Amino acid sequence: MTVDPIKLEIIRGQLRSVILEMEALVERTAMSPMVKEKKDYFVGIYDAKGRIADAYISLSGPRMVDPILVEYPLETMCPGDIFWYNDPHLSEGAIQHTGDMCFCAPVFHDGHVVAFAVSFGHFWDIGGSVSGSLSPMSTEIFHEGTLVPPIRIMRGGILNQEAYRVILRNSRFPALLEGDTRALMAACRLAEDRIQGMFGLYSEAIVVEAFETIMKQSAMIGRKLLRDLVPEGEYKFVDYVDRDPVDGEPRRIELRIQRDHDRITADLTRSGPQAKGPINFITSPDALNLMFGRYLTSIEPSFQLNEGSCTLLDEVRVAPGTITYPNFPAPVGLRSHTAIRIMGCIMGVLGQSGDQSAPAASPVYVIYNLRTWDVNANRFLYFSEGVGSGQGGRSFADGLDAIYFRDQKNYPIEFSEQEFPLRVERYAIRPDSGGPGLNRGGCGVIRDIRMLMDCTLSTRMDNVRFPCFGANGGLAGRVGAFTLNPGTPTEQKIPATAENVSVKNGDLLRVETGGGGGWGDPCQRSADDVWSDVCNGFVTLDGAHEDYGVVLTAAFELDTKATAVLRARRPKRTVAFDRGPVAEEWLREIETG
Repeated sequence: MTVDPIKLEIIRGQLRSVILEMEALVERTAMSPMVKEKKDYFVGIYDAKGRIADAYISLSGPRMVDPILVEYPLETMCPGDIFWYNDPHLSEGAIQHTGDMCFCAPVFHDGHVVAFAVSFGHFWDIGGSVSGSLSPMSTEIFHEGTLVPPIRIMRGGILNQEAYRVILRNSRFPALLEGDTRALMAACRLAEDRIQGMFGLYSEAIVVEAFETIMKQSAMIGRKLLRDLVPEGEYKFVDYVDRDPVDGEPRRIELRIQRDHDRITADLTRSGPQAKGPINFITSPDALNLMFGRYLTSIEPSFQLNEGSCTLLDEVRVAPGTITYPNFPAPVGLRSHTAIRIMGCIMGVLGQSGDQSAPAASPVYVIYNLRTWDVNANRFLYFSEGVGSGQGGRSFADGLDAIYFRDQKNYPIEFSEQEFPLRVERYAIRPDSGGPGLNRGGCGVIRDIRMLMDCTLSTRMDNVRFPCFGANGGLAGRVGAFTLNPGTPTEQKIPATAENVSVKNGDLLRVETGGGGGWGDPCQRSADDVWSDVCNGFVTLDGAHEDYGVVLTAAFELDTKATAVLRARRPKRTVAFDRGPVAEEWLREIETG
């Protein structure tokens, strides 16, 4: 049957309304900073086959119901059930690391399952070798917290108290875990009620067909958009994760796409071997499709991410035992180091195929963790904070400055100081960190944190050996660093990925984050825009001269004649991708063995 267009849009709007209600409930009732402040969670509505009808999708979402259906066929489910799991390997990448716990509630109408409501959140601590569960030095997934296979945590509305107590007991912060899990289960219950209302208001046939139509529309739009960008042929791009935190070696990411008539194949099989440390990423075919889909939303804002956006590629090839598809029991806690490099490879491979509007690369987000045991209060103290970096320059605009992650938020300083014994003494844009370009790469930040208690430090940063590449003549972004007590006799450089670094009461940790790559020739950037960047602290006087060929006086006045002379001496930059001199040295070393 064909759904009336007006009814279709009403149902589409109702689905979006349910998503917004679920999000509001989670944010108002969750307990941990990871969920309520950073917004590291997901909610979605799926049809009876486990396909996404609506959700705000990041990288997680596809196939989240599938692990439940493997263990619990539809006919074994009953109203009031909720299922729970978090195992990345069992779910084949539907869940990407153990910190993300997924809840799934079947929705019944006329005695049978018609949909599913799903939620997941990144929990503060679920056990494992360290507080927070995710250590850069993990060498197996069992170090990364409690593994929960698909279980029925609620049967007919009754909580499985025995299983629940076991899981809570394995967290160093059981109250936060309980608060978050109950918030996410409540969000599923809310969605269950709203979806049942939709099926009661319309006939089941109409709602089911509306779900199907919404997905088909996304598939049709997305497939056309991608094929408009990729001509026939084969295209390749290679990038590297800086290092495996355990053995120190870089890891190769290679993406090839091939178009043969209307068929597009993506191939990750030539990526490097799986890492000993936790930078492995289980690349499900749907996750790679979503990465392409997210880029397409920047081209066509009406393109909606749902199950249809998981069909853009006709085939995704991965090789078990590689960093992009590791074998069990590989650790995956820092999988974003690889996932975001894959996103960069997508931009690179699209640029190779002729899409000159593809943006420059954006960095892997930066995190530091603080841990200690409070003897006086007889409890663990743990704090994990993401710090903003700059995003890649775009064909139509500069990259975004000081962004932690596309779908999440930085902590307010007041919250950070309340959560852990620390004081934030400086939080500023880091000038010259964005890659120079016609459209400048976004700038990173400088964040100075004063310790008010002895503790241990864990760090997490990438794009130091291999900074964010510039595109279409733009220069690579500048790299970041961690420094303890900068400018003092006890100054100490902290590795980009480190664990159990001892810091003392009164020490100052400086976090300097990197910037995104630039897009286009820097000497084509308007001198007035460079002047504005200098006045606003994004570029220094030296940076204006060296990177952009713009001459400013000490009084910040633009010298147009000297600028014209300086720029005339510089050849036009046409290089497709600039990786920077540090990365080029590493690449030569890798290629020569």
